[in-house]
Amino acid sequence: MYQLVVKPRAISMAKEAYDWYEEQLPGLGNRFLGELDTCFNKLEKQPLLYAKIKNNFRQVLFASFPFEIIKDGVVVYAVFHTSQSLKKKFRK
Repeated sequence: MYQLVVKPRAISMAKEAYDWYEEQLPGLGNRFLGELDTCFNKLEKQPLLYAKIKNNFRQVLFASFPFEIIKDGVVVYAVFHTSQSLKKKFRK
């Protein structure tokens, strides 16, 4: 199993996405967090299943968030809502 590290920026982006989903429909933000938790669990177990998208960045397609595998760890740099600018996606 890999160690999961979620960067502060990714946590902030997840909170923004949660808030946005809650504005759309109460309870939808909690569903988002549940899906995010499921993705994080998958990343800890098998991060190599996901394709590289740029340099060493890989991506889980659910609410897209890039991550990088470093030795026996996985680093999540962003939780990216697809309505956001792509420029935000690849910043560390």
